Amino acid sequence: MSLNFLDLKYLPVSEAEAIVLPIPYEATTTYGAGTREGPEAILSASRQVELWDEEHNWDPSQKIKLTTALPMGPEASGPQAMLDKIRRQVQPWASQGKLVAALGGEHTVTLALVQAVQTKYPDMTVVALDAHADLREAYEGTKLSHACVLRRVYELGRPLTLLGTRSYSKEEADLLWVAPRMKMFKAAELHTPEGWGQAMEHLQQIPGPVYLSLDLDVLDPGVMPGVGTPEPGGLSYRQVLTIISTLAQRGPIIGLDLVELAPIPGNRVSEFTAARILYKALGYIYRSRR
Repeated sequence: MSLNFLDLKYLPVSEAEAIVLPIPYEATTTYGAGTREGPEAILSASRQVELWDEEHNWDPSQKIKLTTALPMGPEASGPQAMLDKIRRQVQPWASQGKLVAALGGEHTVTLALVQAVQTKYPDMTVVALDAHADLREAYEGTKLSHACVLRRVYELGRPLTLLGTRSYSKEEADLLWVAPRMKMFKAAELHTPEGWGQAMEHLQQIPGPVYLSLDLDVLDPGVMPGVGTPEPGGLSYRQVLTIISTLAQRGPIIGLDLVELAPIPGNRVSEFTAARILYKALGYIYRSRR
């Protein structure tokens, strides 16, 4: 049985303007495993999410032509084959102007999603919320790892803004010093009024389309314990929503992903929070478009 996001009635992909795409891919996780269970857990939890949006007094599910695609099966021959498969599936949807909201799986999937969307929006900016910089050249023998994904994304030639980061290597720090198209707002900075204000100002001034990648470990483990690599000192639920809302108000968000959920048996807070964030994000995106 395939699950539909929010338990909504099935809509053919051809009729949808937004598509939730589950990608239960996990091959290079290095600490806590289980991200392959993330998409199904989020879809299952989403059935308990209240459809009425108390913030803006509307029901986004009634206004957005939203559907859930079938989960993408893993590609046994390796990460490159998996990324190629994702790109082949998403690129036609992106070219038709559909918004793809992908549910990972590990963060590596973001590379293929960005590549697919970039064919239609070559002038886009990538905004990533992540506890880790994910800017390594290679990790554990592969360049296609969750620890390298934002390095590969940056190499696609577009501006990259990182928010909520609080863990990275010397190699990554060295790159951050010299990378001209990259801007980082560390988690500690976002916890100060001045730093938060500077980050919001930066986001408001990003021109054109934005692709948003949300590694759920950007949230504090007290809010989001069920992630592969939890890091203390993270963002609050409200901070994450404000970042998404700010981005949606300044211009189009043309693709997004939520990745790295690793469900904890018997504790549903992480997947429910993730489902709620995705629904809120869709609400912000389509409210700003109308």
